[in-house]
Amino acid sequence: MHARHPILTRLLMILGGALIAAAFAACGGYGSNYSSGSGGGTCGSGYMVACPLPTVSVTAPTTNATVSGTVALTATAAAASQYSLTVASVEFDVDGTAVGTVMASPYTFNWDSTKVANGNHTVTAKVTDSVGGNATSSGVVVNVQNAGAMAAAMSPAQIFPVPSSRASGTARISVESQTGAVTGTVSLSGMSARTVTINQGFAGSTGEALITLAPRAGSAGEFVVPENVVLSAEQAGALAQGRLYVIATSVANPDGEIRGQLAPDNVRVTFSELSASPEARALGLRASGVAATTVDTRSGTLTVHVNSAGLEDATAARVLSGAGTPLAELARSPVETAHFSTELARISAADVESFEAGRLSVSVAASAAPAGAIRGPVSPD
Repeated sequence: MHARHPILTRLLMILGGALIAAAFAACGGYGSNYSSGSGGGTCGSGYMVACPLPTVSVTAPTTNATVSGTVALTATAAAASQYSLTVASVEFDVDGTAVGTVMASPYTFNWDSTKVANGNHTVTAKVTDSVGGNATSSGVVVNVQNAGAMAAAMSPAQIFPVPSSRASGTARISVESQTGAVTGTVSLSGMSARTVTINQGFAGSTGEALITLAPRAGSAGEFVVPENVVLSAEQAGALAQGRLYVIATSVANPDGEIRGQLAPDNVRVTFSELSASPEARALGLRASGVAATTVDTRSGTLTVHVNSAGLEDATAARVLSGAGTPLAELARSPVETAHFSTELARISAADVESFEAGRLSVSVAASAAPAGAIRGPVSPD
């Protein structure tokens, strides 16, 4: 019997070890009972198969949503069920700070948005599975707008056509951010009001009455919000956009004698007179109009309502930038042909700066004056 060469013996030992390791790997690894065909198994530390990370995504609110008060943060999450892993928890973060954790499906947490400042905030969800694996979702940016106390000066100038009146007033309205409860008073002078209501609509437009104020007993010209009045989530969102107003009617002016737009600090409302262009005056047109502009300086939106008079053949209207290029096209009302508008049009930070610098303007074209029959600058003051 011949002695085995030591080098050959060593090679055989190495080859044998490799074959054993390959056999173990084919069966799922050392100590593993994982079987790709059985749909179950084991993974993680001590096994050849690494555990897949869980997955998570935020499903509500949606990107660029405007929210207020209590907001339902919702996510979908899943773990590697083929290894019998489960979701242990889902943590919701706002701007990187944890606001709540949910341990079981459905993964929804009611977040109090009044705890942060108004403006844009990023919501993410972090999932952790039963073996400690974790993952974080993509961020969802939401616009928090919680209204508080606000005051609005009321005048005939906010109504079109402007009533012949010297009346004035002040509305002081407060909204509790978390519950939507409304309180407040309206003080009027120079008129005998028939009704005082809070309506929904941007400046320059009209909308339905939401709240009817009651006369204060023993105090002429004073009206108060009744007890237990609460704004819905939709109405609170409208208030955050500057979309609610106070209006007082009278016998002489049943459609409104004075009005004031309610707006939080980040919303700017301005009224600008539009007058006949030189081209229109040369044609003998005596047209005029008013452009009511609402700019949300924080979220970057532009709303414009134009009411014109003396233009029977008005064809188009637009907002122009400081360079004279179109910034937003206004749509004609199917009911009021002299009314043009755009609502919540997205504008850039540079456009907001142009507005604040008084560089925007509004132009209304007519068949006889296609370059602009009436126009005027949008003054932020």
